[in-house]
Amino acid sequence: MNNRDFQETYKMAVEILTPVNIACNEVLKANEYLYDAKTSTVYFLNQMMWHKFIYTHNLFDEYERYIKSSGEKSLYEWLQSFGYKINDVKLAIKSKAFAHVNVLKSKKTLNDIVLQSKLIDGTPFIPGSSIKGVIRTAILYDLLNKNREIKKRYWNEIKSLRSSMKSAQIKKYLINDINKDINKKATNLEVALLHKLNLVNKENKPIKQFNAVCSVMRGISVGDSEHINQAVPMEVLQKIDLGLNKDVDVGKELPVFRECILPKAKFNFQLKIDKTMTKEIGINSIDDLLRVLQNYFDFVNDIFKSVFGKRCEHLFDEINGGNIYLGSNTGFLTKTLVMALADRKEEAVDFIRDLLDMNFNQKDVKHNGKNDTNISPRTLKTTKYKGNTILMGVAKIYKDE
Repeated sequence: MNNRDFQETYKMAVEILTPVNIACNEVLKANEYLYDAKTSTVYFLNQMMWHKFIYTHNLFDEYERYIKSSGEKSLYEWLQSFGYKINDVKLAIKSKAFAHVNVLKSKKTLNDIVLQSKLIDGTPFIPGSSIKGVIRTAILYDLLNKNREIKKRYWNEIKSLRSSMKSAQIKKYLINDINKDINKKATNLEVALLHKLNLVNKENKPIKQFNAVCSVMRGISVGDSEHINQAVPMEVLQKIDLGLNKDVDVGKELPVFRECILPKAKFNFQLKIDKTMTKEIGINSIDDLLRVLQNYFDFVNDIFKSVFGKRCEHLFDEINGGNIYLGSNTGFLTKTLVMALADRKEEAVDFIRDLLDMNFNQKDVKHNGKNDTNISPRTLKTTKYKGNTILMGVAKIYKDE
């Protein structure tokens, strides 16, 4: 029997349940796209063809003046001022998307737009690294629940920093040191939970456990996704934060916009499990992995529900069937492992409160005393889609039979 007998490759699918944006680190400024406020349509430009249009029509000097200006005029308004319309620059338009926005009628721009990751041909996709990142966090949560001694030890180490965090709010120079200490403890925790492979180098000497090659995550490979149909449904959506004291149907509309993959889009990808490695953490099949993802997803939603209560209950009813949060604007998820470490939710809340206050000096949030559990998470990350408030980033991963 060889290693291939312990390796299984699965054909998987990820279905988008609520709008998802997986940022590609490219952000368009308001003067880098055309926005028609009358039709709420964003036109993304092929910069080479756009600049060719500028030069061909002797608009370079005017364009340069516009770029340097700080006025409210949109790029499309600037184009219209010279008598041109969208059809006149159609060769420079790479793609377009409808924009769901609630901005002042006098405002004709959308500010910066965070773009979705795309292939070279412009097709939106979901990077395998994004899915694997979610899997890694879910596995860490699962292992914390199975390893009570490790959980207790690292929680004691983490919470011992609280007094230093409070001092750092006064002595700002301590903040970086404390954050480095927290990150170091998080790294040590990951090593304790995931670095289970005992390996040797070419000289037959043991490889130190801190080395990434000792991580069982090497036994899980996730390929990039491919959309099943030719066109991926996309729209530009606005970031809306629902705070603890906000009406659920109002929220705080922020001047942040994202190019999002819309609900019902479905992508295929391959996932490989090497059981010679993953058996060390109790994962021997895709069903084991899907169970871990579902448990973590349910844990996160339980936290949200306990904080935001019945007034947001319908938002969670709409994501039944999901098993992951994916991409940008999913907010509090980076702190949920702190919630998993603590024996009592109140202890975790106290720690996260001090962490947020230290880093962001959030004195605008009123603390209702030592036992105020409504402090973390502080917002639900949502958007408006088809006129309704909806959570961001919910998807479902499953085996595609």
